[in-house]
Amino acid sequence: MTDNKNVPKIIENSGLALHKTRNLLSITDKILKSKTLAVVDDAWLDELIAWADENDVRNYHFDKGSWYGFPRDKQIILSMTELDLYNNKLTEIPESIGKLTNLTTLFLDDNQLTEIPKSIGNLTNLTALFLKGNRLKEIPEFIGKLANLTKLYLWDNKLTELPEFIGNLTNLTELDLSDNPLIEIPEFIGNLTNLTKLSLGRNQFIELPESIGNLTNLTELFLKGNRLTKLPESIGKLTNVTYLNLSQNQLIELPESIGNLTNLTSLDLGFHQLTKLPESIGKLTNLTKLELWDNQLTELPKSIGKLTNLTLLDLRENPIKFLPPELSHLNSITKFGRYY
Repeated sequence: MTDNKNVPKIIENSGLALHKTRNLLSITDKILKSKTLAVVDDAWLDELIAWADENDVRNYHFDKGSWYGFPRDKQIILSMTELDLYNNKLTEIPESIGKLTNLTTLFLDDNQLTEIPKSIGNLTNLTALFLKGNRLKEIPEFIGKLANLTKLYLWDNKLTELPEFIGNLTNLTELDLSDNPLIEIPEFIGNLTNLTKLSLGRNQFIELPESIGNLTNLTELFLKGNRLTKLPESIGKLTNVTYLNLSQNQLIELPESIGNLTNLTSLDLGFHQLTKLPESIGKLTNLTKLELWDNQLTELPKSIGKLTNLTLLDLRENPIKFLPPELSHLNSITKFGRYY
């Protein structure tokens, strides 16, 4: 005969067991669902690996201090912060690349890309994006979402204009737009006040905006091979510039403000139509290289004798009729021609 005193305990234990069973079933169900979800989420990794195989992208390998190619191991893919797909003859990049949200550096240089996927706008941790040597005709708007970018390299593409959103990338320290058919540099370039290096060489613009003077953190400015006929006075505000290449433009004179660039060590003014130099050139006492080749100079200002740190002075192909005696002060010069 069952002791009635034990009935409540049996019922209680049965209820507890039922509760535990339900919890176990719930947990099992969640595990199964998560496994199913993981398989679904995993598909983008399979897509990227298949894309890499189809395009003969080199496997992940270490060479000369850096990792190149695309890994076939999913754990490595998920942990990558830098992806280098340089020179793989790629014509397209899959949208799934936007899932690699840990990336801080992305190299897509020297491929055959005519466009890049919108999903790159999701890579908000990117600090460096390299797109040189492709076939891009425009900069896609989603690039403007990459607010953490400090380096953006777009040289040797087919860009004809700069969209206004580029002016929003105010964390940029390096911007390279050389070797594009740009016909204008807009005023909003002056918003990029953190730039230290700006390369605009071998484009087709004829003037610089006054706002260039806002870029007071610049140390290197490359403007070679454009159609510049004059420089804005505001260029004299770039007092931290140490390297300035203005060669192969169409300047007929220099602003007096050029003399404010007292940190310059290298100034290339070769291949212009300059007939004279301003006296203020003598303020550039830190210059070690001054290139004036292939101009229309008939004389030099006396102030050039103050440039006592010059080691290179290139005056070739100028109809100079008079050299000031002050030139004898330049005792450090070792070369009067090109150094390369």
